Amino acid sequence: MATPTSTVQQYEQPWAGGMRRGYLESLFNLSKQPMPIPVQQYAGLDPMEMQARQMAGGLGGFAPYIQQGGQMMQQGADYFTPAGIQQFYNPYEQDVVQQTMQDMQEQNQQQSMANRGRAVSQGAFGGSRGRLMEQERERSFGRGMMEEVGGIRSQGFGQAMQGAQAAGQGLGTMGQAFAGLGMRGQQGLMNQINAFNQMGGVGRNIQNQMYGAQFDAAQRMADEPWKRMQAWGSMMQPMMPQTYAETSFGQQQNDMDPLRGLLSLLGIDVDSLSAFGGTGSTTTPGST
Repeated sequence: MATPTSTVQQYEQPWAGGMRRGYLESLFNLSKQPMPIPVQQYAGLDPMEMQARQMAGGLGGFAPYIQQGGQMMQQGADYFTPAGIQQFYNPYEQDVVQQTMQDMQEQNQQQSMANRGRAVSQGAFGGSRGRLMEQERERSFGRGMMEEVGGIRSQGFGQAMQGAQAAGQGLGTMGQAFAGLGMRGQQGLMNQINAFNQMGGVGRNIQNQMYGAQFDAAQRMADEPWKRMQAWGSMMQPMMPQTYAETSFGQQQNDMDPLRGLLSLLGIDVDSLSAFGGTGSTTTPGST
């Protein structure tokens, strides 16, 4: 009767070692190859965006119109000040005032001499009645002169005020026109710049999308060999030597082939792989 024997055996198919060595050699060779590292590219300014920048330099060309318009409006406002109105006074007004006063004084003197002559002829010269009449006449003369001179001054001020208003409003209107021309020009140019920037931005975004797609494709191509090796590594895991503990009565042949069915399903001729060599099976005696 045979004595039962407990043994620990390690099995490996003849072709498994060759495949494992081939896998490791391929992995080692792949690690020595320079890997293409894709560089992420970004689009620069679109030609339309560059043109918009050049156009922006023209915004300053409208500044003189705006500045000139502002100065003209300020000058127009200055005409409504006393100094501004003074510029429109008739330069001969004072001469008219002086001549009017001189004429009135001469008339007053003539009237005074005529009154005295009548008083002498009537024998009433120097009387109290005559003096009162002369005093009243002088007061009336003074009021009349003030009214006459005041009328001349008032008329001169009114004419100067009208001239200042006309000049101020004219300059203000012209200033608004100049400033408006400059601001409309700036706004029109800004609208063009914004449109060019917007259209250029669309083109730049499209270019960046293309660069992104190229980067992704290059990244996948760089990763593809390693992914294949990773897949093969997963398939090689069952090809590692397997250890089995068994109890036998006498000499017993254990023909274990755990990967033959798997490789057959993958279309690999197992028998033809034996050319790669193998380690065979190892039997380690156990304790009885």
